[in-house]
Amino acid sequence: MRILIAGVLCCLPLLATAEEKLPRDVAQFIEQAQMCEHFAGEWDDHDKARQREITQAVASSCGQAQRQWKRLSAKYARQPALQKVIADNANDAVRSFRK
Repeated sequence: MRILIAGVLCCLPLLATAEEKLPRDVAQFIEQAQMCEHFAGEWDDHDKARQREITQAVASSCGQAQRQWKRLSAKYARQPALQKVIADNANDAVRSFRK
């Protein structure tokens, strides 16, 4: 068990460096797209104030992620590896967002 935990802890820096290799704007897009998907999946019929917060969070995160997605798709059009990362993270909530 200790060996397994030690092995996992040794791999954490490798995961961090793999993520750091992404350009900052792509990493920010991924974060916004994940927030967009998170908030788009929430709904609260019983608490109107909370539902307003969710609606505002969806508009903010999904709107920003959608703008980033379009800009980054054009910016990295000639870089297939980054295009794949961008496309893989442009979830349904980002792609279908309408204000």
